[in-house]
Amino acid sequence: MARSQALTLFSVNILYLCHRIPFPPDKGDKIRSFHQIQFLSRSHRLHVGCLIDAKEDRVHVSALEPYCASLDAAWRGPWGARFRAFRALLGIESLSVAAFRSRELRRKIEHRLRSEPIDVAIVLSSVMAQYVPEGAEFPTVVDYVDVDSEKWKVYSEMKPWPLSWLYRLEAGRLRRYERELASRYDESVFVAQKEAEVFRSAAEGARARAIPNGVDLDYFRRPDEARAPAETQDLVFVGMMDYFPNIDAVCSFAEGIFPLILERIPSARFRIVGRNPAPRVRELARQRNVEVVGSVPDVRPYLAQAAVSVAPFRVARGLQNKILEAMSMQVPVVGTRVAFQGIAAEPEDGIRIEDTPEAFAGAVCEFLDDPGLRLDAGRRGRRFVERHHRWQAHGEALESLLTEVVGRRAPCAPTAGGHR
Repeated sequence: MARSQALTLFSVNILYLCHRIPFPPDKGDKIRSFHQIQFLSRSHRLHVGCLIDAKEDRVHVSALEPYCASLDAAWRGPWGARFRAFRALLGIESLSVAAFRSRELRRKIEHRLRSEPIDVAIVLSSVMAQYVPEGAEFPTVVDYVDVDSEKWKVYSEMKPWPLSWLYRLEAGRLRRYERELASRYDESVFVAQKEAEVFRSAAEGARARAIPNGVDLDYFRRPDEARAPAETQDLVFVGMMDYFPNIDAVCSFAEGIFPLILERIPSARFRIVGRNPAPRVRELARQRNVEVVGSVPDVRPYLAQAAVSVAPFRVARGLQNKILEAMSMQVPVVGTRVAFQGIAAEPEDGIRIEDTPEAFAGAVCEFLDDPGLRLDAGRRGRRFVERHHRWQAHGEALESLLTEVVGRRAPCAPTAGGHR
């Protein structure tokens, strides 16, 4: 039997490396990595290696263990990460790669590779590729999620000196590193087709494809008894509020768009939901009808009570999970073109794409003025997510890719490891 068939007929050993412990699945990269692990663990033996960079996440190791044949985790403290990045600044290495280096995790992974017959590796985030030994006999897939070098380039264009210089430097170093990985490993994966196209244009000849994120449709489902009141005038933004694109989005909205909405609908309220609000975000609470909610145990009640979810991004990469989750909860979304760059939704899917403050405010006001329009848009959005963003489809696409790379690298009979 050909090795290319092994992954669908046998349980294989998968080395899975990710830069943050993928539990709880409460933000972008952790959502993606958790659902990949959850899907693959149904049929295969997963040997997971990850870093922990938040003290509260240490307690979640036990919650992840049932999905893993083995789990190796190491602490990544902020001061050590900053020191390694600063030291790399004096050389030619990417600061990001240096910041995610851990001797402890390297030792654990080296031990795991000696004790387990690995058939294929998945690396989530390019910075974790440093833990795959050069010359490894097993095929490796790198899931970049987004083209991070492009993210740093955009940051450099928006920040003052000296950050603009630092980010431009990192963009160049990380771009070279990404090209090196593309030439060394078997496949590059991204969250959106546009990201894959950007990568292929920068790394000529690279194999790159998109596997979009899904949504937990059972979790992000609006209960019938939780219909938003027809009279609600709430707007909501959900996200990590210490992350620059989110900070920039809510500040630009509160300062440049929300006042236009208040001129037409004085009772409108803008609610910012998400942990660790930066000082600039907390300051927004001083503005009229702006509420900085901060960290909450469950974002769904805030989505359920909202008339509109806003995605006023000026800087964004890849695919915005927050948009898909709002659509799944049947909340109309108004966003910029860059916010929807990884989502193939159109106005007929219950969303609005507007790039000027006046047009953005006008679209929001249309939804606020018409509960029937909101209800219809919400239903359309839910149907779009059900058709295009199921985690089951994501998992099947990933498994198909693993089958392909294993067969491409070693078209021979499966090893003993492939029968486990």
